[in-house]
Amino acid sequence: MNVKRMLIMSGACGVLASTISAALAQDVNEVAEVVIVTGSYIRGTPEDAALPVDVISSEELQKVGAPTTVELLKSLNVSSGVLGDTNQFDARAQGSEGSGSVNLRGFGPERTLVLLNGRRMVNNPFTGAVDTNLIPMAAIGRVEVLKDGAAATYGSDAIAGVVNFITKENFRGFEIGADYKYIADSDGDYTANLAYGFGTDRLNIMLAAGYQHRSELFVKDREWARRGYFDNPQGGYSAAGNPSTFIPLTPAGAQVAQIFRDPQCANLGGVPTLSGATPVCRWQYTLFDALTEKEDRYQVFGSADFDITDSTSLHFEALYAETEVPIYRTSPSYAMLQTPTSLATGGTSPVAGRFFVPRTHPAWNSFIASNPGVFPADATGALIVANRPFAIGGNPLFGYGSSEGPRNYDGMRLSAGLSGEIGENFGWDIAVTYMEENARREGRDTAVNRYQLALRGLGGAGCNVAANTPGANGCFWYNPFSNAIPGNPVTGASNATFNSAVSNDNPELIAWMFPEVWTEQTTELMVVDAVINGTTGLKLGGGEIAWAFGGQFRDNHFESRYSDLSNYAVTPCVNSISTGIVGPGACTPAQLAAPTGGLAFLGGSFDEDLDGDVYAVFGELSVPITDNFQAQLAVRYEDYGGNVGATTDPKLSLRWQLSDALALRGSVGTTFRGPTENDISEGSITSLQDVRGTFRAVRTFGNPDLKPEEATTFNVGAILKAGGFSASLDYWSFDFEKPIVSEPLTPLVDFVFPNGAATCSFANPLVYRFAFSGANCATADIIRVDRQRINGPGVKTTGLDLSTEFAWDMFAGTATLGINATYVLDYDVAAAFIDGQQVANPFDAAGKLNYQTTAYPLPQIKGQVFAEYAIGAHNIRYTMNYIDDYIDQRTAPFVATPDTGGVAITAGKVIEDTIMHDLHYFVTLPWEMSLTASVENFTDEDPSLARLDLSYDPFTSSAFGRTYKLGLRKKFGGD
Repeated sequence: MNVKRMLIMSGACGVLASTISAALAQDVNEVAEVVIVTGSYIRGTPEDAALPVDVISSEELQKVGAPTTVELLKSLNVSSGVLGDTNQFDARAQGSEGSGSVNLRGFGPERTLVLLNGRRMVNNPFTGAVDTNLIPMAAIGRVEVLKDGAAATYGSDAIAGVVNFITKENFRGFEIGADYKYIADSDGDYTANLAYGFGTDRLNIMLAAGYQHRSELFVKDREWARRGYFDNPQGGYSAAGNPSTFIPLTPAGAQVAQIFRDPQCANLGGVPTLSGATPVCRWQYTLFDALTEKEDRYQVFGSADFDITDSTSLHFEALYAETEVPIYRTSPSYAMLQTPTSLATGGTSPVAGRFFVPRTHPAWNSFIASNPGVFPADATGALIVANRPFAIGGNPLFGYGSSEGPRNYDGMRLSAGLSGEIGENFGWDIAVTYMEENARREGRDTAVNRYQLALRGLGGAGCNVAANTPGANGCFWYNPFSNAIPGNPVTGASNATFNSAVSNDNPELIAWMFPEVWTEQTTELMVVDAVINGTTGLKLGGGEIAWAFGGQFRDNHFESRYSDLSNYAVTPCVNSISTGIVGPGACTPAQLAAPTGGLAFLGGSFDEDLDGDVYAVFGELSVPITDNFQAQLAVRYEDYGGNVGATTDPKLSLRWQLSDALALRGSVGTTFRGPTENDISEGSITSLQDVRGTFRAVRTFGNPDLKPEEATTFNVGAILKAGGFSASLDYWSFDFEKPIVSEPLTPLVDFVFPNGAATCSFANPLVYRFAFSGANCATADIIRVDRQRINGPGVKTTGLDLSTEFAWDMFAGTATLGINATYVLDYDVAAAFIDGQQVANPFDAAGKLNYQTTAYPLPQIKGQVFAEYAIGAHNIRYTMNYIDDYIDQRTAPFVATPDTGGVAITAGKVIEDTIMHDLHYFVTLPWEMSLTASVENFTDEDPSLARLDLSYDPFTSSAFGRTYKLGLRKKFGGD
């Protein structure tokens, strides 16, 4: 690749930057030998940079143990709320296990633009942000992070900044590498990669392939994650379980006043407690989950550069990447949020809409014999409340373990471009890039009416319900009592009352009652870029004025497909599924207007096929006013068409070299992000979120009236370099208007159910956002909450980025000390309104957990202190990683309730600061080999307690504990 093509590609895509553990971050000004263009289409060198950019080379990554993409992005000081570790209980990460993201400034991953060799990548269809796990790390030569708004240059999504992964250039020879990380209670993580490059004076070709394996780590294998109920009531405990709670019925059909929980609750490891006034058996569903799933990831990358003439070059690159999550573990079954209809009860239940087990059930007498006195002698049956089919005893369809459902992501990307020069003062670059990512997730849920039929002995695909032969002629019973549970598969506790004759170990019945559902979604992106640049011939004190001008066209496509059981066009309501799929004809007009599907817990949606085009033009000027004072101006116009409209965004950047040692830099501009096709579609996406202690279906609808969100950004900084000392300090500010967000869930719930109330008024102006299982307006009866995408409350945030480094000669080697940190001064969110009703007061999100708000977890300080010593072939680095404490600003989890025995549990109100210590050793060996050895978190610190399902914050902390990693690299031939 000639230098001209590399310059244009690197700049025309806006060199971003990245700072691994910002301990590695180097201010771009310190890498003068690397010719880059930072946030600009105008070619230049690092000395020209007016923007805050961090650069990390592949060599530097090797010195800190060759972190994975997730580890790299999670360690960035400027990134908070990173997706990549299991976090299935947060709606922002739900259903996207196996994918990754970067989240600069904690603004949301969709507000960070991620590029590969300066060209856009498509967003993951499940997360709406670029899936960083598809990046071909075996081919990456450096990573760069631009920590400033850059929409004036790059367009939508670059509000918080840009991260550019740049592949190796002029690579020659053959290189192989592998590493293994030991993680206690896991089979460990390992990677293998290879790269091959060859070329001539005019041709350069590189091929690279990588494989990464991540092993399962179970919640039950980390003591801090399986806390007792009275240590963390929010730590994955549910009142809807099995053993369940029963209400006996008399011969007259009346409910007996006595409500009782199954007596085997405590013996099987449950927690007998109350849910309001109802006795329930709480159980810890997270013990069936994994802290990290098994993941297998493959990437293949190839690039070719050919100098057609001395002034014209052709570039081509291709990428295929796939991530497989073969086993995604979740609860053995989900809570019954929807109730059966007369199609399933057959008129046998005297209480409409309640699950019912008749006295004729074959397990009834066995249950009474083991638990005498639980039912009145004349009981005709019982209602089942606070229940689910499988819980503490596991799901027999999966060997009495968790329910399972795989995830899969595969992406394909092609990019081709021509670039060149005409004369000495005019350059051009034209490129076409196409990328798609396909995502599929599978799972299982209970078909509501099938569950009720099985309770009556009429379960199974071959059962003729009309013939009414319970337990015969292809009909099966499901047993809701504890005598169907062999034991607790997590603790190993056995059940003395288990009766194998009435167990639920019937795969045919369970597969029918607990069917598989799936979702497939695809995103596609085609981008056409055209840029011309050059110099004007006008000279100022610092040289000629340079310019760039260009245009961009983006074609976005989104497609979603749902299985019949989760497709509202096929199964809009509970009546749509009985022994088979009845379809929409069994639903009422009201149910068709507000579909909830036929499953107990998981929501669904309609198939979608959406398209959107974006057109943009932009221009830049580089004005060297003097040798020491430079200005850069940029402006971009981007048109989305339709109701969304267009935006125009300018930016001004300045750099003033006061002396050889000291420089000042600053920038001010506006930036924006346009809504995606999903955002403006009238369809909905269903997530599962905690609503007053129980997970409920939450449907989030698109909004055709959305406008682009806008922000004014400001950055001012100083760079000091004298002898072996260098430092940079930047103050940054972002002022958001109309951010595109989902209406906040917790404020919506609190508005309808004020002051922790369990009941509400149907006169409340927002109560129509809730669907209830019965006639009561009560939290216990919520089956669904509806919200939509909006241009939400404004956000103003400011902070400081600090990077210092001091190097000196010591004992024939070089010692280095450094500090890298980001301090979020404030993150002020304005009052939130829904349908004109104020549902939340203004608040400062800095230093808060921000659960179910529009902000991510945001510790105020995140940084590293490092010490390094290099001598000859050896390099050793110590890093102390620091995450400041932050506050869970919720009230409800920390007050005394009957469930907690009237005692307020305050642990986790403050999520304590985290300090972890890493040690890395790197040595260059003979025969072009190198070895890395790392001990991370060598004091084996546990993550700090957060009152969340996994008892820690997966967006911020690590679940691994002390780890050991060993890696080896070998190169054959080349330069």
